[in-house]
Amino acid sequence: MRFDTTLQQSGNKKILNVEDVAVLFDISTATVRNWIKCGNIQTISEQRYNFHLHEIQKLKEKIENGKLEKLRGRANKSKAERTFIPDEYLKSNININVISEVISFIYKNKISIKISLFLLILNFLRTNKILESFNIQDLITKKDILSSNKQINKEIKFWKSEIKENEIKDEYSFLLNCELPKQRDILGFIYQSLLAEGKKSQNGSYYTPKFIVEKIINDYVKQNSKVLDLCCGTGQFLLAFADKVDDPKNIYGVDIDEIAVRIARINLLVKYKDKNFAPNIVCKNTLFEIGNYDLFSLNDGNIRDFDVIATNPPWGVHFSKSDTERLKIVYPQIKSFESFSYFLKKSIDLLNDKGVISFILPESILNVKTHKDIREIILKNTQIKKVFYLDRVFKNVFTPVIRLDLTKEKKSQEIKIIKEKEVYNINQSVWENNQDSIFNIHASGIDTNIINKVYNTDHTNLSNNADWALGIVTGNNKKYIVSEKQKGFEPIYKGKDIKKFVLKKPTNYILFTPEKFQQVAPIEKYRAKEKLIYKFISKNLVFAYDDKQQLTLNSANIVIPKLKNYPIKVIAGLFNSSLYQFIFQKKFSSIKVLRSHIEQIPLPFWNKKTFEKICFLVDEIIQEKDSFQKLDNYIFKQFDFSEKEIKHTINFLK
Repeated sequence: MRFDTTLQQSGNKKILNVEDVAVLFDISTATVRNWIKCGNIQTISEQRYNFHLHEIQKLKEKIENGKLEKLRGRANKSKAERTFIPDEYLKSNININVISEVISFIYKNKISIKISLFLLILNFLRTNKILESFNIQDLITKKDILSSNKQINKEIKFWKSEIKENEIKDEYSFLLNCELPKQRDILGFIYQSLLAEGKKSQNGSYYTPKFIVEKIINDYVKQNSKVLDLCCGTGQFLLAFADKVDDPKNIYGVDIDEIAVRIARINLLVKYKDKNFAPNIVCKNTLFEIGNYDLFSLNDGNIRDFDVIATNPPWGVHFSKSDTERLKIVYPQIKSFESFSYFLKKSIDLLNDKGVISFILPESILNVKTHKDIREIILKNTQIKKVFYLDRVFKNVFTPVIRLDLTKEKKSQEIKIIKEKEVYNINQSVWENNQDSIFNIHASGIDTNIINKVYNTDHTNLSNNADWALGIVTGNNKKYIVSEKQKGFEPIYKGKDIKKFVLKKPTNYILFTPEKFQQVAPIEKYRAKEKLIYKFISKNLVFAYDDKQQLTLNSANIVIPKLKNYPIKVIAGLFNSSLYQFIFQKKFSSIKVLRSHIEQIPLPFWNKKTFEKICFLVDEIIQEKDSFQKLDNYIFKQFDFSEKEIKHTINFLK
């Protein structure tokens, strides 16, 4: 929905609250509050976050006129009006120019998506010899276009009933007559290409590459399987099910996108064109309306006991306030409000006792603390069969992806981990014993032995034993930060300025006026006698020692250990060592160094002599002496690692 339309819908409200503004700009309420703090929006009073409608209209005009580029980027991030063709969804031998021509024609002639797809569906049905010959004039004059398949006639009638007089024009005949590529779900491919990327982002919908879908179906679906895709879109998984399943009545699909559902129904009817049936594919809200056994007409009683449930569920859906409140009631175990977690929970409920679930998910489900809730549900109610690490497979989506296969039986058996270059097993009980129930798929047998050797050493950690601080958020770096030192200014460090053990030569300076900044930690945290500064966005642990009370920006965070008789330089030595890089990457596999990660890292109780030796080597490194290898070897030695284990650790980091 465009901003203009949304604003018109709020036109009767002269006073808006934070939630109204967040919806209008499609941003979080936290972002709205930050805009207030930075003076970008004027509130009616300081006591209540209310706004005059005309003030919001002024802000909209400023953003559109390019006067607030930073806000424009934030407000438009999920409302991008550009489209892209998801070629990972296309056969390798298909000429993408044909698709581009269709999409360009639709945009050039400003044809609605619904009418465009109706014409393309008729084209598709005629190409598959399901409809007899007809032309654009037959549609304009409302001549009946019939098939021998009664259900297809019903589908066509339903599409036609929503098209108004004179909406179909003679010049649209290209869509009726163009040669559609022989591509599975070509209609869905075109629909996906027409959707603005922003809409896909809001809905969490990205279609799955064919090779992934087919592998799932080949692994689990049989001729008599009862199967479900509870986020079916235009039917990509449903069509793959149909390659194996004999009876189309055993194939079920649900989606909240009405146009996608209509395409999916057509797809399945064409796939089984010699059978007379009504597809079990409906437009409903899976999370609230399916499996309650009072909907889906007479068929809702069948929405249970599935043999296979496979899908690529939405990720990161922005739920409305009312839906959020409802989700709290229906799914009380899930605290994260993450959409894929709800779909996983729903699937477990709908599966038969030995059925299989296969989901395409972001890697973050494995190790991010927020998703601890769904991991605990999975471990309690299912046996994890396989985890495939697929890396980045979606165009314009930079999140690594996994395939997670579960069965509804609890045996605590071996889980197969499958990557591009290695396959290994791990017992589910290992993950059950992990803090936050983390699924650490990147640790094989020898990896686990190395990690366990460290964790089995008598140790403490920084949980409840440290002070923590985020770097400064100025709200406007261009205004407050300079590259040349000026009177009264002092150095401030970003994440890129952090090296192991030391800070680089300063290149940024700031006049420290905390009352003017958007976010500032308590001043005593920055001015601590000793502290560690670490790079926040990083796949490695990078910790600098600071005893000069330096300031940091928000890409460089601070930890101040509070462990009696445990030198801070020993902690710096451990965290920067090759061994601890290995542990961090294998155990957490994150591109962010989170507090929750650091708090879990073991700090061994070694004797005073060992601590003194590590401190000596760290001091040498700080003084720019080449002692890192000595430190690394010394730390390995304290854990009594074999040459094979040390070599394995070092080779992984190369």
